[in-house]
Amino acid sequence: MELEMNKKNKGKHRKLPTISGFLSFLVALIALAGVNIALLMDFDDFPQMVLINLPVVGLVLGLLGLITSKRSRLYAAWGIGISLFILLFTFLMIGLSWVGINPKP
Repeated sequence: MELEMNKKNKGKHRKLPTISGFLSFLVALIALAGVNIALLMDFDDFPQMVLINLPVVGLVLGLLGLITSKRSRLYAAWGIGISLFILLFTFLMIGLSWVGINPKP
């Protein structure tokens, strides 16, 4: 008994990534690199563009990339994930440490 291979769809239907999804991924990577540079350089004031503006732009572009039909949504999902990680990291690191640490005991 042999298995028949279906070769008629092989190579014809390549799913291309969406432009907005790919831009979301690139913006999220740039924001993540900016957060890492800010942490390594030990800046006292984190730049607002890296922590808030770029992840929000990446999140919006990723959501636009998820709406498209018959396109690969991989980059859009990664862009949304990295952007949400940066926003969650910002809230947990800066927000909770500001509330939880008492500088004047």
